[in-house]
Amino acid sequence: MRRRRLLGCLAALPFAGCIGGPGDPITSLAVNRDDTAHTVRARIVRDGDPVIENTVAVGGGDVMELGTTPWQPGRYRVVAHVDGVAALDETFRSTEWFNQLDVVVDADGSVELNRGRAA
Repeated sequence: MRRRRLLGCLAALPFAGCIGGPGDPITSLAVNRDDTAHTVRARIVRDGDPVIENTVAVGGGDVMELGTTPWQPGRYRVVAHVDGVAALDETFRSTEWFNQLDVVVDADGSVELNRGRAA
């Protein structure tokens, strides 16, 4: 199952043994490292066009998929709300392939963007 592969890759540090490579789509996850459940709403825009928009309920210590999109070079903007409160607004330009773009809610309530290669 794809979700299990993604969860296994997130748990492994470094990402040794995970399957993936250039050409794989970007998978965006809501990762909840808190013991409390949260609602995560995310919008990912590439070069002005929305490519992922979703809201998920994520249990304590759980992971839910927000969506997938083909990777393309360009300017990305990720906006996320946690429990209805604006929590993240980051913009970056990518010219190198990546396939992981996760909104991570930490145990202390902070929210961060995790971008990388799960390969």
